[in-house]
Amino acid sequence: MKLISIIFSFKNEETNLYELIKRIKSSLSVINNWKYELIFINDCSEDSSEEILIDLQKNNPITIINMTRTFGVGPCVLAGFREAKGDAIVYMDADLQDPPEIIPKLIK
Repeated sequence: MKLISIIFSFKNEETNLYELIKRIKSSLSVINNWKYELIFINDCSEDSSEEILIDLQKNNPITIINMTRTFGVGPCVLAGFREAKGDAIVYMDADLQDPPEIIPKLIK
């Protein structure tokens, strides 16, 4: 079985996280022979994003990396790449501007 690492850089995305995880799980449920890990890099959010992700960790393979200050997207993505264990890596914005439904096509 192969592993796909999906990396999200985020800052203040509390309104999107439940929907994002729901759509990720739905999208990946159609892929055979792949497991997944979700790596969220917190670029110093000031809302309840981290608490929401901690709650979502109970039923999802989520890793949270908290940056020590605001670094911006580039350094956050690199931090996620360093943490990733997958055979393939996908980076997506956590604000749902990138549709999770495209992941099966990327893997194919």
